[in-house]
Amino acid sequence: MASSRPASAIGGFSSLGQREWIVLAITFTFWLFDGYETYALLLTLGPSLHELLPAAALRALPRFAGYLIATTLFGWAVGGVVGGVFGDRIGRRKTMIGAVVVYSIFTATSALSHNWETLAVTRFLTGLGIGAEWGVGASLLQEIWPNDLRTKGAGVLQAGFSLGFFVASGIWLLLGGVLGTSWRWMYLLGVVPAIIVALCGRAIPESSRWVSAAQRSGAQFWSILRTYRRMFLWTVLTSIAITVPFWAISSWVPTYAASLGETPRAGVYLASMAGIWYAVGEIVGCIGFGFLADSWGRRPTTIVFFIGSLVITPVVFVLVHDANVVVGLQFVNGALTGGIYSWYTIHPPELFPTSIRATAVSFIFNVSRFLAMVGPLVSSLLIGFFGGYGIAATAFALIYLLGIVGVLLLPETKGRLLPE
Repeated sequence: MASSRPASAIGGFSSLGQREWIVLAITFTFWLFDGYETYALLLTLGPSLHELLPAAALRALPRFAGYLIATTLFGWAVGGVVGGVFGDRIGRRKTMIGAVVVYSIFTATSALSHNWETLAVTRFLTGLGIGAEWGVGASLLQEIWPNDLRTKGAGVLQAGFSLGFFVASGIWLLLGGVLGTSWRWMYLLGVVPAIIVALCGRAIPESSRWVSAAQRSGAQFWSILRTYRRMFLWTVLTSIAITVPFWAISSWVPTYAASLGETPRAGVYLASMAGIWYAVGEIVGCIGFGFLADSWGRRPTTIVFFIGSLVITPVVFVLVHDANVVVGLQFVNGALTGGIYSWYTIHPPELFPTSIRATAVSFIFNVSRFLAMVGPLVSSLLIGFFGGYGIAATAFALIYLLGIVGVLLLPETKGRLLPE
């Protein structure tokens, strides 16, 4: 059974049972900390590298920032692929708990870094855990929630990642802006998810769909996987168009906003406020994507978000130069370029059967990061070459066009049951 609620029950969120709410609450919380521990890096890139790099290397700070982002993405990609396989083999629950403990511990140990190489290692290990947790969390929610509410629930779940951006921005505004404390405190707070697992881990249910599908043999598993190779191709193309521009463009938003400040303290304020508005917009966009996908369909909604992302990028980085306006536009930027991430929790899980769902969703979400890790490196070179962010951002925004092609080649799944 996908849910403790009768399949025929139609209604609002009030009709959900305790099991469904527990799954949403725990996966939402873990995704919140996924977002927090990802954005903590982006917010503190400047202060941390100013402390960890030798003075002679500060001239190349954008390049070293690109290295750290790329290292995190590489760990995320590796962890995602491995975590998806484990999620289909040993279960959603065990894999998710293990992944959360890994990313929590290594985020906290990032605070102990004494040079940028050490920080890079801990960020790679953090990425392993974040990547492994993502796909199994999405699969668990989709398999336990009832069919008539899965899409909306998935949009809310993806908003948890965005709320983590908001929380990280608010905490950095307090710690780095108001109190003027070290960037290391941002990482020390990353230990909280491990504490949550210790207190609440037993309450996390396992997917009954997975329990039934797990009885299939390994031969059947790989045979099913090969059957869906064409679906993999188009979903990966769509994934590349979502992920590569995000990390090549949006990951520079705090640094770009900070560069518009007249003093270092003003830069911290602008970076934090840009992150907050981006996160608020992303939360609205992620939830809105789920409701729109239920109304318009998966493909039309995704295409609208791709077109919007293509348009907003040059507006933010090229056409507008006033710091306060740039910060305010991050709401729209986040709603589009961040909100489109709800596609991952809604469309791909509806394309693959239960026996390979976690592997498929994790692979789709994370394999694009092998390419995305190059994005910050290339964009940092373009930023240095052109002396600004505008041309680099606009060039990478063209990748959104590939996403429109990819999603048009996928079947529409609105109103369909999850494939068994």
